[in-house]
This record gives sequence, C-alpha cells and structure tokens, in this order.
Amino acid sequence: MNDTPLTLTLDIGTSSTRALLWDTNGAEVEGVRAQTPYQMRTTPDGGVEMPAEEMLAHVGECLDQALAQAGDRAQAIRAVGISTFWHSLLGLDAGGEPITPIYSWADTRAADAARALRERLDESAVHARTGCVIHPSYYPAKLAWLQEAQPELICRVARWVSPSEFLFARFFGPDACRVSVSMASGTGLMNQEQGRWDGETLAALGLPEEKLSPIVDLSASSQGLQGEFAARWPALRDVPFFPAVGDGACSNVGSGCVSPERFAINLGTSGAIRAIWEETQGRGKREAGSVGAQQVAPSAASPLSRSVGEGSGVRVTSSPTPPGLWRYRVDARRPILGAAFSDGGSVYAWMKRTLRLPPDEELERRLAAMEPGAHGLSFLPFLSGERSLGWHPDARGALVGMNLDTHPVEMLRAAMEAVAMQFALAAERLRKRFPQAREIIASGGALGHSPAWTQMFADALGQPVTLAAEAEASSRGAALLAMEAAGLIESVRTPEARLGTTFTPDESRHARYAEMQARQQRYYARLIEEP
Repeated sequence: MNDTPLTLTLDIGTSSTRALLWDTNGAEVEGVRAQTPYQMRTTPDGGVEMPAEEMLAHVGECLDQALAQAGDRAQAIRAVGISTFWHSLLGLDAGGEPITPIYSWADTRAADAARALRERLDESAVHARTGCVIHPSYYPAKLAWLQEAQPELICRVARWVSPSEFLFARFFGPDACRVSVSMASGTGLMNQEQGRWDGETLAALGLPEEKLSPIVDLSASSQGLQGEFAARWPALRDVPFFPAVGDGACSNVGSGCVSPERFAINLGTSGAIRAIWEETQGRGKREAGSVGAQQVAPSAASPLSRSVGEGSGVRVTSSPTPPGLWRYRVDARRPILGAAFSDGGSVYAWMKRTLRLPPDEELERRLAAMEPGAHGLSFLPFLSGERSLGWHPDARGALVGMNLDTHPVEMLRAAMEAVAMQFALAAERLRKRFPQAREIIASGGALGHSPAWTQMFADALGQPVTLAAEAEASSRGAALLAMEAAGLIESVRTPEARLGTTFTPDESRHARYAEMQARQQRYYARLIEEP
C-alpha cells in the first residue's frame, strides 16, 4: 500500500455535498469523487431552509461513497478538511437536538428585522467591529426576526450553531460543538478586533454568549468518532477532523489566491470577488490609518485564546473594512476581504428559461460577436435582491431601454455585462486597499462554460482574467488548509495551483464599460430611492 499521506475533504454546499481525496502535492486522487445532491426548501415568504438531520444524512451518504471508492487507500487518510457555506443558522435544544431548520444565507425573511436593527444600532460601528453589515444574510437580523416571529421557539434554543458545529457534535460528542474563526467571522456576531463574540451586538439582541459555541482556530481538530460513526467509518475513527472553513476562503486558497497580489473571482449561481492577506507583518502598536496588523494577547476569557494558547497572541486587523465590502477570516491570522452577489449565473439561467434564445453554440457565437452596449440596454442584476455593494435586500432587477427591435440575445448580453460591471465596481474598491493586485483568477461553471462572458469580465475590469484550472477549488483549499494545520505540508502556498486560459482586456471596450457603468449606477440610484 502507498504510504503517502492523503487528506479527505467534505465540501458541503447549498445544493450538494462532495467528498474527494487529495495528496500532499495538492492533486486530486483519481477514482475518489462522491457527490450527494439535494435541494433546500423555499417558502413563499422568502424562506430558504433545510432540516439538519437531512443534511447529516446527505453528508453521511457522501462519506460512505467516498470511503468505498477509496478502498485500501482510506488507510492513508491523515486529515479531514471541510469547506462549507457561510452565514447559515441552526438552533439546538439543551440535549443538542435541532429544533429549527437550517436557515440559509439566502433566506430573506429577516429583511424587516434588519431594517429595524439598523435604526437601533450604529451600522458603521458594527461593520467596523464584525466585518459584516446589518443584512438578512447574517445572524443578528435572523435572530431578531425569530425573536419576533417565534418567541416561544427562541426560549427553547440552548445554542445557536452553524451546520458544521452540529455535525461535529454528532460525530465526536457535545464538547466538539465549537465554531472555527472562519465560520464565526461570517456570522455578523464576531468582534474581529478581539477575536471573540461581539458584546455590543449580543447585548442589543439580548443574547447570552453562552448560547454560542466557543471560537477555536483551525488547528483545534477533533478526533475519535463516536458510536455508530466509528463503526460506520473505521478508517476515519482516529483521524483528525479540522474545523470547517467558509467556502469562499477555501476557494481562494484552492485556486492559489493566497495573497493580495491575486484577486479571486467565482461565478456560479451567485458570485464573489475576494482577496486574502496574512497579518504577520504588522507593528505591535497600531498607527493611525495603518493597513497593518495589531498584536493582541487574548485574555483567558476569550474563547479564541483556548485554541492558540495563553499569551501567544492573536494578530487581528487594525484597518476598517471599506464600505460595501465584507471582511471574514480564513483563520486567526488570515483575513479575507471581498464582495458577494446573490445573482451571478442565476441571471443567465433565468434568461435561458424565460427568453427564446438560440442553441448554446450559436448563442455563444452571437454573444462574442456583439460590442459592449451596442444594444442600448441597461440591466440591474438584482433578481434575488442585493448584497454587495449596497446591501439592499429589497432591490429588484430591471431592464431599461427596450424597443420593438430589441432581440432576446441583446437582453442576455446586457444582463451578462451588468453582472461583470458589478464585479468591476467591487474590484475598484478592493484595489484601493490592495493596489499591488496584478492578477485576477476566475473559477466557477458560469465563466468556465462561456469564454464570451469571461472576456466581458476582463474588459469591464480592465485587467487580465485567468481561468483557474482547478475544477474543485473549494475542496482543494479545504485539503491544503487541513494539511497545513496537520503539519503535512509547510504552507498552503507550497503546492502551486494550475491555471488555464488568460483573457486580455481591450482598452477601448474598457472605456465603453466605464460609460455603461455610470449609466447603470444612475438607474440603480433610482431603483433603491425611498418612496
């Protein structure tokens, strides 16, 4: 049997869970690729949810498949890494049993609660402390909504967790119900300056800190599968499972975007642009206006201190999060800054379902032949509301400029350009923080299947866009982070990511996109204007 250490990954997404096997060169092991599809439930009032036990069953089925595929190679597994979606919330009772569904980040029922919270709290101060705005995607608005909508249920909840915390508690027992720095940073409840839950926001919600899990760093693994799981997966019984990391952070790492010289773009159903940096170069004392880091020794009361050691110090960011962007974390030393869009490939899919468009090959050819803005249309890509950059959950899509001669392909092209211009706006804000950025690496099926759309992105951004050749960037990132934490590799930077085709921008088209973007923003201002 090959003694090369292997790492198993779970990539728990909103539509499927995938399990893959990786070697220490960051290469996928052939023949091990399990996937369990599912669908979250939606409700007429904007709910997006899933029963926790159902997700546990899907994860278990996926692990069953992967270990069967691995055969004897499963004996070489030395670590398990996990990538999962940020922001989702689940309530457990005193016995650790779920008494709410998993509320997805896409659930918009907390929109009114978010508006009310913005009137009660200093939103800029919350954004500065937590890296998150007050929005239905995050915990504060969801909790405020549930307090009003289901007060009796709220009283029965002993702990609020992310789905991965629930999985760990089931696999390893209640003491393993801990939340990673990465997952905590995406809740809107973590004070990133202090590395602990944010007291001011908790007080405003009337939420005791004891109802949240201890925050641990990525090195705080759990091992020793219990009961049925030890019998079901003997090869994993004593293997360390490392805390879950947000899927966006994993995608950056997996595609080789681990420094501010490279921005990562992902365009699937939704979309995001992100940059990672390491807080290892900062000064020990904060300076006004510094973009560096501050050395902080965690107090014994800080849950984060238990994972990194008393007095060892946790480096935390000392610079504010730019307006419109969010700031989460990969781990205690690596923040990730970016923007997320609810509508990406979903806009394309909606157009395909709704309009009379030609077959794919002809459609791609016609899209590529069109010049930017030649259709005279402006599209606002908010079919699912808005997250970055304005964070207006009630924003809606709009198509302006049609006449009797407007063709469906022109409408699609306008929508694709609109998505690209949203990314360009976000990239402009990221570049103000990271002017050293020279490369943009793109992943996701929406761009991978449409060279015409990738060229639109390059032209709108005014920078070359290189497609990532790593098909499973999030899983690969989870593997590299677990390997680094387990000491199997020196750094996530060591195994280089494979890259594909580079699309070079056209200067005249970039100038045209700048004009179109200004017009788009004028329509946007009218769209979100209060009546």
